[in-house]
Amino acid sequence: MEDAIRTDDYSSLRSLFQQLSGVELEAMLFKACDFGAENCAAILLNKGVEKDCVNNSRMTPLMHAVKAQSLEVTKLLVTWGCEVNTLLGTEGNSALHIAAEAGNEAICEVLIAAGANVNARNDKEDTPLIVASVSGHLPIVKLLLNHHASVNRRGYHESSALHEATENGHYEICSYLITAKAGLEDEDTFGNTPLICAAEKGHVNLVLLYLALGADVNRVSHSGITALHYAAKKGWAACCKALLHHGAEIDAQDIRRFTPLMMASLEGHKEVIQLILDAKCNVNMVAYNRRTALHYAAEQGYSSCCQILIEAGANIETFDSDKCTPVMLAGWKGNLETLKFLIDSGANLHHWSRHVSILHLAAEGGSIECCNLLINHGVSINIRCCDGVTPLISAIRFFRMPVVDFFLNQGCSLEKLPSDDVTALNEAVYRDIDTSVIEKMLAHGASPNTLDRFHTLPLWHAIDNCNFTVIKLLLLCNSDYPMLSITHCVHKENPTLIRWLVAAYAEDAASLLRKMNSLYSVLNLEDLSIADLVSDLIMQPQSLLRQCRRSIRKRLGSGTSVNQKISALGLPSLLHNYMLFSDLELPSEKSSMW
Repeated sequence: MEDAIRTDDYSSLRSLFQQLSGVELEAMLFKACDFGAENCAAILLNKGVEKDCVNNSRMTPLMHAVKAQSLEVTKLLVTWGCEVNTLLGTEGNSALHIAAEAGNEAICEVLIAAGANVNARNDKEDTPLIVASVSGHLPIVKLLLNHHASVNRRGYHESSALHEATENGHYEICSYLITAKAGLEDEDTFGNTPLICAAEKGHVNLVLLYLALGADVNRVSHSGITALHYAAKKGWAACCKALLHHGAEIDAQDIRRFTPLMMASLEGHKEVIQLILDAKCNVNMVAYNRRTALHYAAEQGYSSCCQILIEAGANIETFDSDKCTPVMLAGWKGNLETLKFLIDSGANLHHWSRHVSILHLAAEGGSIECCNLLINHGVSINIRCCDGVTPLISAIRFFRMPVVDFFLNQGCSLEKLPSDDVTALNEAVYRDIDTSVIEKMLAHGASPNTLDRFHTLPLWHAIDNCNFTVIKLLLLCNSDYPMLSITHCVHKENPTLIRWLVAAYAEDAASLLRKMNSLYSVLNLEDLSIADLVSDLIMQPQSLLRQCRRSIRKRLGSGTSVNQKISALGLPSLLHNYMLFSDLELPSEKSSMW
């Protein structure tokens, strides 16, 4: 069937179409338009196929013919009186929009002659002139303007044809639009003029054109951004040079108080930075957050930009609103080379920001290399904040496990001073970090029995997290019995937790359950089996084995050395394993009774 349409043989098509239904004939008309088969289209129209029918793509035969750039079929359909101003398709285009986008001047002329609206708007509010300007079709632009298309009518985001031609760098179209009285200072939705658009895209020829025509070089967008801001941000040195030559305000600040120098520093554009500095900008101006260009270059890790700025007089010790200096930001972001450069340039490593040191910030950021560099330059690995938080604890809080491992290997302190609020072990268990790290902390001497300022032991946090692996680890290190833990276990309605604590602490835990039995009897527990479990545990005395294990272990101290001491006793294998809580099996394991 398609081959017959492609050949467009009049006689064979007439006989072929005799066998088709009305719906099938409509489909053939669209095929004829796609293939430019004029005879086929004429036959179908003569058979009564609706000239303005719409297919599943929401397009008419005329739109298909225009899209296929079939001039003859377009003329045929127009002759038949089809509707030329229908707005359909996925973007609500008219046939003239489609022809303008394709740049087909002949078809545009046919459509305009047939009454096509040169100022029709599609779903994005774009006119055919805007569409032609986007695509760069100068002959179409001229044709539409000659037929009274509105040169300043706005489209998507209130952009005019000149905005769109500028965005796409179509110099000749921009020049022609200006001769047609296009608004040189018109703003789009964001307050951008054509000059600002040209600077953002780096079209220096258009920047020079608009400046020569008197465009306001210091016009600002709705966010306070000038053309120089955009050119600096994008690194368009030639545009920056032209703008500065025509009087661009070198220290203009946008709504965030960013200057062009800051924009260039954020993106690491060395050439632009040097250009702006040579034009005598204020290198130490601050943005909304009190940061300077040097702060931004350091934060992004642009060492060479930092060097240029410092050589131009940037203050290396300026504090931002968080009391961070540039070197602190470099350490926080893990920019090792920049950190090295700033240290070599004399940056002070002993300032405090947000009550934390530069080593705390580096630990938060997760850079082992930066932490190591700072320690080698005299920053104490055990430096404490006002609440006793060490860099190790900062790394734990931000789940920087490689840094935690590094600090432990470097022999950092795990002790709690009287003024400290927390311990590293408590914080690690509370954050429920990897068990191997907690195990390593215990092996390095962290005490399982040191309370934090809330009088909470690590074991309580492990119970709260229902982390049985950590619970068993702490029990093996002879963690003290936290009195409130058994109550917490009951509230969590976890029978395994209750059994474990009674097995480990024997009569100590059972006695507490007995004392609190009256409270448990009135608890509104969803799981009634918990109440039965408590009753069973308090009705019978603890076994002699458990009592002995509890008594022996209490005399062995605490920490990982307990297990070594038990091994040194030379007990039989079964008893040795029992001393190491072999009866406390993880919930996924099969239970076995002693």
